[in-house]
Amino acid sequence: MTDDARVLFDRLGGTAAVAKIVQEAYDRIMDDPMLSPFFADTSMERLKHMQYQFLAAAFDGPVAYSGAELTQVHAGRGITARHFARFCEHFADAMQSHDVNQKDLDDALARLAIYKDRVTGDTNVGG
Repeated sequence: MTDDARVLFDRLGGTAAVAKIVQEAYDRIMDDPMLSPFFADTSMERLKHMQYQFLAAAFDGPVAYSGAELTQVHAGRGITARHFARFCEHFADAMQSHDVNQKDLDDALARLAIYKDRVTGDTNVGG
């Protein structure tokens, strides 16, 4: 089976690798003064667990996301497209530090982009 035939979750390295990427991404996020205030009253262990489940499902992994609907969870928190982009930057940096190749990194970011409007509350008009 070629690398392209494997699901994105496996191309990113599977369970252990995705969990490490999530951990590192949140280490970076918590060091970011733009993003860390969003998590001030959050159980980070629970959040990382739910984020792992969400990403594993979004990347076609063997996990069914059972968390709350994204629009509901993020509503009223003031998360903008700029915040979302910054989150994605940290996630990309974490993937790069785990030697994820550029195509798989781009594929992962494209999957995340699908959820931007649900996280920010924006409406995709005309497209």
